[in-house]
Amino acid sequence: MPPPSSPTDRIPLLICEDEAELRAILVTGLAYFGIDARAVADGVALDAELQRQRPSVVVLDIGLPGENGLAIARRLSAPGNPPLGIIMLTARGTLDDRLEGMQDGADVYFVKPVDLRELAGAIRNLHQRVRQAAGPTQSAYSLDALHSTLGLPTGQHVSLTTTELRLLQLLALNPGEVVARSALLQNLEQPQDLPAMQRLETQISRLRSKVRQVKGADPLPIQASHGVGYAFRAPLWLRP
Repeated sequence: MPPPSSPTDRIPLLICEDEAELRAILVTGLAYFGIDARAVADGVALDAELQRQRPSVVVLDIGLPGENGLAIARRLSAPGNPPLGIIMLTARGTLDDRLEGMQDGADVYFVKPVDLRELAGAIRNLHQRVRQAAGPTQSAYSLDALHSTLGLPTGQHVSLTTTELRLLQLLALNPGEVVARSALLQNLEQPQDLPAMQRLETQISRLRSKVRQVKGADPLPIQASHGVGYAFRAPLWLRP
């Protein structure tokens, strides 16, 4: 899984872990997956970082000095707080530990050691869920599967074919990432051959043209990665 090519695509993350070596490993390793991690050693430093720049996801150890990770998770997930994904990363791995962590607000519970690929996948999924829960911003696109429409930042809507809807749904599930042509074709139940790839290019070109015809609309931010695939380079919300 390569890192996104643009800094604007990278996911903000805050790690609270008291082991300095593990903090360094997580920050360095997750950077490869397009995750900009900041790391602190305790709850006091965590709160200071949250005030400075709030991420979409936090990773918490349980055995922290001072306030433990479970207590931190409880207050961060309390009603009235902004949406925030919470991942527990701890040495405590019994069923009772896992259940307590989930009850205290953890969305995902990992036992050390964890594969960085699995951790990065969980962070990316939580990031997308939190963005959707926060709701679209004025500068975002939105995808309405029920009505098969693409909402533009201008407030206008473009009708989509079934193929166009399925293309955009897969791009929306991989925010900012290049989705391989093979994955797009598989999602469209198309063969992995040259004619199908040419049809894919034509379908995306037609979709871009639809948006160009809307008065005042910016060009559709689908970016081609030559010989690889496509990425949607702007916020794209999946409406319920």
